[in-house]
Amino acid sequence: MTNQEKDKYIYSVLLSFTPVLITSTIYFLMSIVVNVSNFWWFLFTMLIFLSSNLASMITLNSIMIYKIYWRSALITNVFLVGYILAAQQSFPTLNTFGYYLMVLSFFHLSEFVFTALYNPKEVSTSSFLLNHSKEYAIAAFSSWSEFFIEAILFPTLKQNLYLRCIGLSLCLFGESFRKLAMYTAGKNFNHYVQETHHKEHVLVTKGVYRLVRHPSYFGWFYWSIGTQILLANPICAILYTMVSWKFFKSRIIYEEYYLIKFFGSQYTAYQQKVASGVPFVKGYVLIDERLD
Repeated sequence: MTNQEKDKYIYSVLLSFTPVLITSTIYFLMSIVVNVSNFWWFLFTMLIFLSSNLASMITLNSIMIYKIYWRSALITNVFLVGYILAAQQSFPTLNTFGYYLMVLSFFHLSEFVFTALYNPKEVSTSSFLLNHSKEYAIAAFSSWSEFFIEAILFPTLKQNLYLRCIGLSLCLFGESFRKLAMYTAGKNFNHYVQETHHKEHVLVTKGVYRLVRHPSYFGWFYWSIGTQILLANPICAILYTMVSWKFFKSRIIYEEYYLIKFFGSQYTAYQQKVASGVPFVKGYVLIDERLD
């Protein structure tokens, strides 16, 4: 991808903030003279929200890349809905879900932006990770289901400020670590395990890679657990921990097979010095299969 194409991708993301800014501005101005905490005001805000999206899509059509814009707009709109839910006072149980939506949308948008900035050759619509996998979608739907069922049965659980703070802190920690990994690795970072060694592909051992071998998986692992603590989902918190651990274990072993194949003793030496990052995951163990 050329620098000009990369800039168009970034511009399309920035343009997707237009309906959010319009809605936020109107919301702020009206809140000065109107009580914005009631349910009808929320519906009115959603009407403004939908209208500004439609208007922006029509007027900005000629200067944006549509396939990037609509995905980015979807994410930024989810962030706005999350902000409104977190700020409203009529339904305190929904405050937590609002924070979750902001955390979730920021993760997906930043995945695309960081890829576009630091590895533009690999950026595409899949860099948003919106279509990550069926398992990812099932996990998300399960966490939403648990949240709303428990919000009806145990509303005070979803209003626990301690769990909210712990969950948010863990999400911010994991998110920061993953993005530092993407920044540090630069063109060596990819959302897919590389099975072919390219000339520009080098072994990165600096920055956060001095602390753990797989900082992006490390960050994502704790981010995913943090989302369930934030939602105060006891069942999904346990399931997410188990499933995420199993996923990243197999992913690390699979990836390290190729890393050892690419870098040989250079990687095995690094492997012995630095932990994988995911608890109790040693990674791929090279076995000498030669027979005497």
